[in-house]
Amino acid sequence: MGRLLRTAVPVLLVAALVPAHQAAAAPIRYQAESATISQGVVESNHAGFTGTGFVNGDNVAGSYVQWSVPVQAAGQATVSFRFANGTTANRAADITVNGTLVSDNLSFAGTGAWTTWQDRVITVNLAAGTNTIRATAATAAGLPNLDAVDVDTAPAPVRGVPQQPTELVTGLSLPWATSFLPDGQSALMTERNSFRVSRVSLDGTRTTVGTVPNSVTTNGEGGLMGIAVSPTWNGTTDQAVYLFHTSNDNGRTENRIVRMNFDGTTLSNRTVIVPGIRSNTFHNGGQLKFGPDGYLYAGTGDAQDTATSQDNNSLNGKILRFTTSGQPAPGNPFGNLVYSKGHRNPQGLAWDSAGRMWSAELGDTQFDELNLIVSGHNYGWPICQGTCSTPGMDNPKRTWTTAEASPSSLAIVNDTAYVAALRGQRLWRVELNGENAGATQAYFTSTFGRLRSVVKVPGANAIWISSSNTTGDKLLRSVIQ
Repeated sequence: MGRLLRTAVPVLLVAALVPAHQAAAAPIRYQAESATISQGVVESNHAGFTGTGFVNGDNVAGSYVQWSVPVQAAGQATVSFRFANGTTANRAADITVNGTLVSDNLSFAGTGAWTTWQDRVITVNLAAGTNTIRATAATAAGLPNLDAVDVDTAPAPVRGVPQQPTELVTGLSLPWATSFLPDGQSALMTERNSFRVSRVSLDGTRTTVGTVPNSVTTNGEGGLMGIAVSPTWNGTTDQAVYLFHTSNDNGRTENRIVRMNFDGTTLSNRTVIVPGIRSNTFHNGGQLKFGPDGYLYAGTGDAQDTATSQDNNSLNGKILRFTTSGQPAPGNPFGNLVYSKGHRNPQGLAWDSAGRMWSAELGDTQFDELNLIVSGHNYGWPICQGTCSTPGMDNPKRTWTTAEASPSSLAIVNDTAYVAALRGQRLWRVELNGENAGATQAYFTSTFGRLRSVVKVPGANAIWISSSNTTGDKLLRSVIQ
């Protein structure tokens, strides 16, 4: 954790292994202090670790921690590194399995403090018998503090395919986003141009609960957009609902993220928590989701000013990560709300079963994108559109022509991405294989017109899909089987 490089001969520690992996339904934890350690020591001076300590590696490229992991049968496994990084620098590592590089320069971004522990998850293939998993410092900054690695060899879920949708709600006008209440029995839905919020039950019963004050349209893509219900909402002690909208406050029009109270019946008490997101006729982004870490994430467009996407101090052309009070979340790479940059108009955000974040993004004239989002990474706009070879910029995992897609929303069910397409008028199904996108197929092409939102139904293998045809729009339900 920022110690000076020692001049003594590097220490090599070899300790006993944890018991062999049994065929279990839960991950098995392998402690870092019980691994092979090169150029590092076991310490216990920062709270929050598990086991008897953690590994603090030297600040030097090439230091490593290597775990021996026995498994009974060959197959895919989810590997989760538990780490802390009290600096603001990315302490990247090269990950090898049985001597083969499986993840080059894997990011371990700052966690905000040495006592704040997070998980970095990848998917690998393991052989039957004993495997070695090694994390090697890729830069002179060294490794983060490593507490343990969790290995899960449970079989992947059956993916399924979307079945013909049934109608839940009709007579809508530009429904934009849907967020389920924690009990999974109903959801709140926004409509872009009427600024209306409705509560929709699983059987399709819809009740208007209010409108969002100060909302305005941009005569294009702005208005009332994303919505995220607090994960602990109960209607009494926690009534928080968060919304992303274009608004005019004190004569200034821009995109803002606000908090409102919802008591189960009525919306009230609007409070701005994130101001200063530029608006324009088009490219407003607008998606808003809670991540598995409990923080809010928002996708913002470049507001038709391409320079904003590469400006670390601009909130536009970014994916933002922040607390429920609108403050930068701990560990953000630039010390502000920005989580990733180089975006044009990201409108889909979702996480797979390993906690990896994915985003669907509307491109310019050539390609739309499905991206794997990593803290601090640059996704290329306006320098790159689709795949390119510019150093320091991440390529998309899947691209479409703009006529095929215009991806407006994203949901992940059984590690399969479902992408709603506006111009493409279809639902794309993309199998996610670890950090890569696999088999891709379109469903319901031109059946329901432009598709705007897609969201997983909690506790069910099903999705809700909304159309976006200005009038006569529908909320649909499709079972995944």
